[in-house]
Amino acid sequence: MEFKELKKALAAEAKAAGICSEWYDKILTATTKERLIALYFGGFDFVEENDFPSEPLRREFDDIRRHYNVYEAEAFSTKNPRRLVAYTGAHGTAEYSNFAAAQLWARPGAEVHVKASGNAVVTVYVATGAKVDITASENARVIAFLHGGELTQNADGNAVIKIKNK
Repeated sequence: MEFKELKKALAAEAKAAGICSEWYDKILTATTKERLIALYFGGFDFVEENDFPSEPLRREFDDIRRHYNVYEAEAFSTKNPRRLVAYTGAHGTAEYSNFAAAQLWARPGAEVHVKASGNAVVTVYVATGAKVDITASENARVIAFLHGGELTQNADGNAVIKIKNK
């Protein structure tokens, strides 16, 4: 799909889901796919609430999404990603160490193992149908927002894992 068509399709889908006019205009005036991904993360509350964008439109980003730690139907292993989104069929490990600060979203059908150590601070959002396993050690801090799904946890040392049911 040509970039101009992609923007129009994304904007139309977002408008149908109730996006505000400011963000609608931001989608239409984006100049690159990278800018659209920045908008995706900037408006992740809308993304999560509306399961946006649809899978066919997400596929239009297959050429660059892994660079931004967005995984779908694939294995992954990464260290200290600032942001990570795992969609249906994605399965893998995200390791955080030292003073990493990060956000991770496990969407329905994803399986993610989170390892946090050192002084890392990680926020994990677990959607219905996702499976997440968290291991924290040393002084790491992990907060998990459980919107359904399955969560297992293991903390040792001074590490803390907090679970908030939503």
